Amino acid sequence: MSGSTPSKLTVAIVGATGDLGSSVTKAFLDLYPETFNRVIILTRNPQSDGAKALEALGAELLQTNGPIYAGALKGVDVLVNAAGPGINPEENDALVKEAVASGARLYFPSEFGMDHRYGPQNHVWFHEKERHVGAARNLAHDQLKVIKVYIGMFTEIIFSAFLGFDTENGIYTSLGTGTSDKKIAITSTADIGASVARLSILAAADPKSVPDDVRISGDNKSINELAEIVSKATGKTIKVVEEPVVEGADDKDGEDMADLARLLRLNFSHGATDFSKDNDNELVNPGQKYWTWKTTEVYARDVLAKQ
Repeated sequence: MSGSTPSKLTVAIVGATGDLGSSVTKAFLDLYPETFNRVIILTRNPQSDGAKALEALGAELLQTNGPIYAGALKGVDVLVNAAGPGINPEENDALVKEAVASGARLYFPSEFGMDHRYGPQNHVWFHEKERHVGAARNLAHDQLKVIKVYIGMFTEIIFSAFLGFDTENGIYTSLGTGTSDKKIAITSTADIGASVARLSILAAADPKSVPDDVRISGDNKSINELAEIVSKATGKTIKVVEEPVVEGADDKDGEDMADLARLLRLNFSHGATDFSKDNDNELVNPGQKYWTWKTTEVYARDVLAKQ
């Protein structure tokens, strides 16, 4: 694998019918058909509406029965794991073992969130992500490049009351005094999909051209800035409130979605989700040559203002 343009590549995607997975799948199908000649969806239910919709766009459906994936990745160059946190750890590990056995070249594990190398990370889901990637890299050696992609927060999810963004009632809450000016990396699922496709092309041509840990951000905005953006788009008055945090109250490991939301908000307040000065946007999409990053202003105008 030199620095030349890669030949035709085959990609397999797990979790393709979810919100993120469908965007990733569509990026491979729509943006670079000259490079990815086969896009395979690994699914338990090929008759689902989501699977059929992707098949209609050109994806191939392959019914699997994880954690048994024997033969499912034959001829696959790129494996993308877009499954949510509910996937069994045994299945994640089985995927990597099959990828190595099948001669796959690139693996994108199910990261696609905040960079939990920084800031508070005391949640069982983050611990499992770290364990899985460590195991994958130990198993892969030099054969399979494992690329973690951090995106901050999904544009489609950030404006949620459970994350402190209560647009309906006009209150955005930041955890901790003096924290509402901390920036948050925010990336749309479409931009994530486009980025994974571009990273696949780059790493297939030259694995060393892509770091093992990639940070992308379609936008970086503070809670104060988001309040102004949404107020302008919707005509609603958004009040920003800084909520005091009791030291030590969040030290134990979280276990569920509510705990995860709290942990994400703590990371906002620590500045751990600020990718504005440290990201790989120019590697993936230099000068926005391949697409225009979707900003929160555009999302607020096109989506929030119409709700």
